Amino acid sequence: MNISSNDNRVYHPLKLDNGLKVLFIQDLQSEKSAASLTVNVGHFDDPWQRQGMAHFLEHMLFLGTDRHPEPGTLSQFTSQHGGSCNAWTGTEHSSYFFDINNEFFYQALEIFSRFFIAPLISEAATEKERNAIDAEFKLKLKDDSRRIYQVHKETVNPLHPFAKFSVGNKETLADHGRCISHEIKDFFNQHYLANHMTLAICSPVEIAQQIVWIKSLFADIKSNLNIKAAIAVPLYLPEHQAKQIYITPHKHMQKLIVSFAMPNIDGFYRHKSVSFLAHILGYEGQGSLYAILKQRGWINGLSAGGGINGSNFKDFNLSINLTDEGVAHYRDIVESIFAYLPLLKNPNAHFDALYQDKKTLLDVAFDNQEKSRLLDWISGLSANMHHYPEHEYISGDFLMQCFEKNHWQQLLAWLTPLNMRIVLIDPDVPTTATTAWYHTPYSIEDLSPKWLQQLDRIATPQPDMALPEVNPYLKQKITLLELESKSAIPQRLINETGFEFWFKQDNQYRVAKGHFYLAIDSLTAVKDVQHMAMTRLLADLFMDKVAEEFYPAELAGLSYQLTTHQGGLTLHTSGLSTNQLGLVDKLLNHLYDGRYNPQRFAEYKKQLCRHWQSGNHNKPVSQLFSQLSASLLPWNPTPEDLAQALEQCCFAQFEQFCTEILSEIRLQALLHGNWQRQDAERFINMISLRTKTSAKNAEFAKPNHYLTQQTQHRVLLEHADHALVVYFQAATDEISEKVSLMCLNHVVSQDYFQYMRTEKQLGYLVGTGYAPLNSRAGMAMYVQSPNYTADELLKFHNTFSNSYADNILQLSDLDWHQIKMGLLTQIQEEDKNLRVRSQRYWLSLNNNDLTFDMQNRLATCLNSLTKQQLADFCKQVFNVNSIKMTLLSEQSKKNIQTVVQQSKSL
Repeated sequence: MNISSNDNRVYHPLKLDNGLKVLFIQDLQSEKSAASLTVNVGHFDDPWQRQGMAHFLEHMLFLGTDRHPEPGTLSQFTSQHGGSCNAWTGTEHSSYFFDINNEFFYQALEIFSRFFIAPLISEAATEKERNAIDAEFKLKLKDDSRRIYQVHKETVNPLHPFAKFSVGNKETLADHGRCISHEIKDFFNQHYLANHMTLAICSPVEIAQQIVWIKSLFADIKSNLNIKAAIAVPLYLPEHQAKQIYITPHKHMQKLIVSFAMPNIDGFYRHKSVSFLAHILGYEGQGSLYAILKQRGWINGLSAGGGINGSNFKDFNLSINLTDEGVAHYRDIVESIFAYLPLLKNPNAHFDALYQDKKTLLDVAFDNQEKSRLLDWISGLSANMHHYPEHEYISGDFLMQCFEKNHWQQLLAWLTPLNMRIVLIDPDVPTTATTAWYHTPYSIEDLSPKWLQQLDRIATPQPDMALPEVNPYLKQKITLLELESKSAIPQRLINETGFEFWFKQDNQYRVAKGHFYLAIDSLTAVKDVQHMAMTRLLADLFMDKVAEEFYPAELAGLSYQLTTHQGGLTLHTSGLSTNQLGLVDKLLNHLYDGRYNPQRFAEYKKQLCRHWQSGNHNKPVSQLFSQLSASLLPWNPTPEDLAQALEQCCFAQFEQFCTEILSEIRLQALLHGNWQRQDAERFINMISLRTKTSAKNAEFAKPNHYLTQQTQHRVLLEHADHALVVYFQAATDEISEKVSLMCLNHVVSQDYFQYMRTEKQLGYLVGTGYAPLNSRAGMAMYVQSPNYTADELLKFHNTFSNSYADNILQLSDLDWHQIKMGLLTQIQEEDKNLRVRSQRYWLSLNNNDLTFDMQNRLATCLNSLTKQQLADFCKQVFNVNSIKMTLLSEQSKKNIQTVVQQSKSL
């Protein structure tokens, strides 16, 4: 097994007698155990007359098995013991996964295994869950990604399984003479076979014991010797190529997608030839397509290489975010793409050197891998097992053996006008048809043969076009520095008026990486709503301004981001530590330069206003949470207020603002990673030099708005669904109240979901969450429904919450202990990697926790919390007269009429 040099896990692949491929992983440092099973079955396998069947089956497996008939048993069990579970259905694969505290891993595996051996798929559960599937479908009716995806499905070969409707709804999954549960069982028996499955598990348990467990639990999964039939029809026939497709989006969007059809590309993975092609075409440095088209004022962004892919197809897309002017010049953009292609056909180009750059980066990334969230990692691994041979399960994503000229020539042969589709997405395009299911307006027409011939004749690049240069950021040697200090927490090296600098050399993860944070607080940034809007515009314009210059840095494993926070700006850099000092120095130089292009100002102002104004197209729950934040966070206005304020701003005002925002500031910095004290001193000196023109202000108190009485807000929304959000906030900053809210959320979350969604079938989007605002603990409970009004949802919510304290008191001592241990594991969960540790340190500084010991204080308080104390706290919080904010959606009359018309058309 090819693994990273800093990976200390033990791996053991094995195939069971029934054909199930298993990867056993022992990780002695892991505080949790996890498992993921991926089966080579997806919506492509749906019967044509039962579209959505695979997705429906995925839901049903969670709703009871022979040994565990209660719906949601795995969800409840993992939630109680510090973990979670989930699943997804894709085109050709479906995946199921969970994590849990180590001591409960075997029990969870036993529950999990029965999903794939003896699911109940009862008639009663089927009827209820069909409503959930339908609610999930309706939830995404206005989601542009789904709407655009449906156009794609309706403009390909109709005999290819990609054309099927993947989600399903009440119509496609209705009973035909008898309950559909019988058909679901038949589908399960036909497709859920061990020889089509992969299982990955990770635990501190010894490999030998893991093998015993898995053989005893999963050996009964049925199998057969049949090899799954390959897809026999192409995704596109000749008549589906050389097409122009126009799509009207729901939200404002201006995008051009130039797509080239390819067959299956899995055979290229060892050379990453397609990835290398995407790297060249998606390059953003000088002479690139991106830089040239942006300079012409036509685009705001460009990415290459994305697109759908499967076992017999791959779309290679150039996806381009257009300006208003770019929409008018979209054909010129296509011509520019074809003018760039001759550079890729130049036999004298330095492709070997460029390839070596990318290979070096992947090698460095592989050798400096950090542990990610266990559940994400294990679920990705079980999917990879379907695509890579055993010895490359881990390394397959990172392999780049050499520049393969034959692959390169084959890829370029597919980038032709006749093999192209152009998709233009814009509110004002002409449309002649509407898709099924999502009602997306679109039209499709042939591209002009004359224009296609002109494109095919382009043989020379435009004068300003150039291939990337060899990356200068890779010249410096990457070194893991010797440890100087074993300090357990960051140390404050500078504590001056208006400037704090904290530093910690990493002594745990030992990777050649680091994180630097710099918060720049400015009262100018929060002077009024217009200044807050201009601060956000400044962050976007800054990232746009420096993108071309620092794109090689990004490719070399460095990342940077200027974002806004409540009170100013935050600069965050991360990645390989070697070049970060120079990067931060140059970024601060650009920030203090303060000069911006008036054309880019106008473009980004327009785009930002459109983004804020399109907030009324978001999900109702999201809009209610936006209203909640605006009510409790004083420096976080509503999107509508921000848009209105920014529209009144001219370039001269913005220029003046850019000189004022940095005139008087407060700085707080954190440096954490592969650096020594002398490196920290260099950062300090550089920051002091770059910010010397700014007055330093120590006084920067953020106003706090807290709930002091029960309030109710009715929010008028233009959406077919209804929504409810109920927010409870702690009365004090005491640790005991924070822990009580965390524990209450932990206890109630699964029960609330079970009651509101599974039992009452109110809607697909249901949940609770621990949600602190203004550094004050809080808990939110929310539900979105296509069928019940917000007032009806509130009645169901109150019915659930009014007597919930009794549920807590009825818990056995063992259940109560296990619930506390589950939450304790989450609180004390070890930071998985350097990134997470840096984030925790930075959050502690933002919350003025200068001892960095919040985890320990929370754990100590939780250990002393009794069941009676939580029940009393629950009665207080859920009391009908308790302090809380309730937000209820109301539909506009215009939207009510739209909903009525839609229901008639359905």
